[in-house]
Amino acid sequence: MELNINRTVRIATLIFFVVLGISSTARAQGDTVRHDSVTKTASTSPFSKRGFAGAPYVKYAPETRWVGGVTGIYYFHLGSDTNEQLTRPSDVSGGAMYTQNHQYSIGIDYNLYFSRDQYLINGGFHYQQIPIDFYGVGNYSPPDRIDNYTPLYRGLEFYATRKFVRTPIGDGLNAGIEAEFRYDKVLSTINDTGLISRGQVPGAAGGFSSGLGAIVIYDTRDNIYSTHEGEYGSFDAKYYGRMLGSDYTFSRYTLDARKFIPIAEDQTFAAQFYGVIANGLVPFYEMAELGGDSKLRGYYLGRFRENDLGLLQAEYRFPIWWRFSGDLFAGAGEVGHTISDFTFRGIHPSYGVGLRLLIIPAEHLTGRLDYGLGSDSHGLYLAILEAF
Repeated sequence: MELNINRTVRIATLIFFVVLGISSTARAQGDTVRHDSVTKTASTSPFSKRGFAGAPYVKYAPETRWVGGVTGIYYFHLGSDTNEQLTRPSDVSGGAMYTQNHQYSIGIDYNLYFSRDQYLINGGFHYQQIPIDFYGVGNYSPPDRIDNYTPLYRGLEFYATRKFVRTPIGDGLNAGIEAEFRYDKVLSTINDTGLISRGQVPGAAGGFSSGLGAIVIYDTRDNIYSTHEGEYGSFDAKYYGRMLGSDYTFSRYTLDARKFIPIAEDQTFAAQFYGVIANGLVPFYEMAELGGDSKLRGYYLGRFRENDLGLLQAEYRFPIWWRFSGDLFAGAGEVGHTISDFTFRGIHPSYGVGLRLLIIPAEHLTGRLDYGLGSDSHGLYLAILEAF
C-alpha cells in the first residue's frame, strides 16, 4: 500500500493559495506510478527564479479515512535562462501526514531539470508506519480482511532520464535508469495465527528490497492534470538481487498505456491499460495490487495482490455547470501468480460515478469525489487529480 506524499505535496500548496486568493508559482506533481511527466509550468505564469510555499491539506479514502497533513516546496532554476523558461524549474519538497486510522508518513522528494529539460533526475525518501488490512495473496481473496498488520517502511528511490525526441505537445520520448532501495519490517499483526505471523507469505520476515532497471516514457498529453487529448506510455524493467543488497531476487516489468480522445470541446473519453509481470520471489508488500482510488475503484487497495496484474479501465468526462463536471467510469482487473492463471471468470469488475471541481482553471487542476462499486464492496474517494 503506497501512501507517500508524492501525489499531494505540490497540489495542496497550489489549492491553499488559490483559496486565499494569493497567486502562487508552485507546481503540482502527478501519480503514482512515479514515472509520469510530473511537472508543468503554466505559459501564463510570470517567470520566477526561485521561491517557497507551504500548505496544509486534507483528503479521504477507505484505506485511511480522513487524512491531514502539511507540505512545503522550494523551487529553483538550474538553467541559465533568465527571460524565458527554457529549462523547467527544479524543486525539493517535503511533508508529513497523519490519518484517522493512526497511520503516518514522512517524505522528501526532488525533481532536478538540466540543460533545457534534456535531463531529469527524480527521486525521494519516505518513512511510513501504516496499519494495513490484509486479504491474502491471490485473485480470489475473501470480501473481509483476514488480518491487519503494521509495517515499518523506509525507502529511497530515483530515476534519471534523457530526452531523445521532442514533441510539439507533451514531454516527448525519454529514457533512462531507475533504482529502488527499501527496508520493510512487520511490527505487529492482529492475527497471531495468520499467514503473516506464521511466515506463510513471501516477505513476512521483512528485509531489504533493492532493484535497478531501465525506463522508457512517451508523453504527448496536452495537460498532465486533466488530459483532454494525447497519449502517455511508460515501460520499465527492474531487477532485484543479492548483488544489489536485496534479500529477495526477482524481476518486474511494468507497462502503463493511456489514450485520451476528445469527443467534444469539453468532453473526453479516457482509457488506460496497466500491466505487471514479475518473476521470482516477490515479497507480498512489493506485489502488484488492485484497488484504491486509481486502480479499480470500489475495492480496498491491496484487496487483490500477486506477481502479475492486468487492468483495463475507461472514463467519460463531461461538463455539468460552472466549474463542476462529471465522470462515469468502469474497469476490470485481475491478478495471478503467472500469466496462465488469468481467466475470464477471474476478472473483477468495477464501475461508478464521480464529481469534479475545477480548482485552478489555468492549470486544469481538479479535485474529485468518486463513488466506486465492486462485485462485493464499494468505496468513496476524495482526492486531487484524475485517477489516470
